[in-house]
Amino acid sequence: CELHTSGSTGTPKTIVVERERMEASARMTADFLGLTSADTALLCMPTRYIAGMMMVVRAEVVGMRLLRVPPSHHPLAQLTEVPTFAAMVPSQVYETLRVPAEREMFQKIRHVIIGGGGLDAGLEAELRTLPNHVWHSYGMTETLSHIALRPISPEWCGTFRPLPGIQVEQDAEGCLVIDAPHLCAQRLFTHDLVEFHQDGSF
Repeated sequence: CELHTSGSTGTPKTIVVERERMEASARMTADFLGLTSADTALLCMPTRYIAGMMMVVRAEVVGMRLLRVPPSHHPLAQLTEVPTFAAMVPSQVYETLRVPAEREMFQKIRHVIIGGGGLDAGLEAELRTLPNHVWHSYGMTETLSHIALRPISPEWCGTFRPLPGIQVEQDAEGCLVIDAPHLCAQRLFTHDLVEFHQDGSF
């Protein structure tokens, strides 16, 4: 499968990944969040990029019904049912929470993962008041979506925790190194400066 990087950490490029590795990533997320074939997944991002493509793969691997909406800043606006699992970027979340009806639906989604960028302090504080499970994700195209999650609500944590099977360390320059053989054929040396905590979070 050909995937296109966004260019957020360098020059955009095309990479080729094996279907088996994408399925392994999907199972890792599904197992961690407890997703099953009884759930529904919202696809609200372009499948040209890893975030959208992995929602399709997760739905296929788990057997979830996929709810497709065109990419927009208001992905919940036209929905008639509440998905049980959704992935969004911060701008989609911010705009969604500005509309009362969309905000009400958002907080009924059992698990929301937010990726593709940082969360500003105001949005994070707002999310911490919600009753559903909201997660901030860390990952990139090369890791086939997220390799670590940080809980925002209903319990908050300031650090990311690697998902099972993910090994992380720090190189000589203080940047994050990711070792996930089921996702990447080689260790991935990032340009992200990292600080580790005693419990293994970062």
